[in-house]
Amino acid sequence: MRDPIWGNDVDWAAFPWPEPGDYDRRQILSALRAVIRPAPADWSDPGTLVRFAVGNDHRGTVYPAAVAMTDVLLKIAAACPGEPRRVALDVLEAWWSGFEPESGFASYVDAAGHRVAVLPEIARRVTAATDLLTGIEARALLTVIPLGWGHTLNEDGGVEFWGGRLNPDGSVHFPRGG
Repeated sequence: MRDPIWGNDVDWAAFPWPEPGDYDRRQILSALRAVIRPAPADWSDPGTLVRFAVGNDHRGTVYPAAVAMTDVLLKIAAACPGEPRRVALDVLEAWWSGFEPESGFASYVDAAGHRVAVLPEIARRVTAATDLLTGIEARALLTVIPLGWGHTLNEDGGVEFWGGRLNPDGSVHFPRGG
């Protein structure tokens, strides 16, 4: 039996992308394949590949396609124990700990004509998966979900808050340092 091609059923092109070159179906599916079965040809670790496939990891931003990627990562976490689960959860934890939407892409209009705020929708989907996360013992996400966007666990298991607050329009507000 062949492994499923994770994310193959998603219409990735339907999401708005900051630049035409940012959308690359092959890159997205290759990143998901790397989560399940990394290969020496992968230029980076699987989590980085996923974050770059639907966002800009250097800037700490996500594109609207990260909403669909959230569902795919939750499915991988549910179905694939071990390293694939760890990578899927690590990506979701990284996003939760303080990523922002790409400038100008805090929301999008879905196929049904509804405006979807990217980060609140990711948060809603992760929060709705609490039973799954409990069943697979996803301690880090289960700890930070009730605390809100911008929280993460440090190496010692302590909670850190980066100050991110989701705005109703889907953007994130981080207080100015000083």
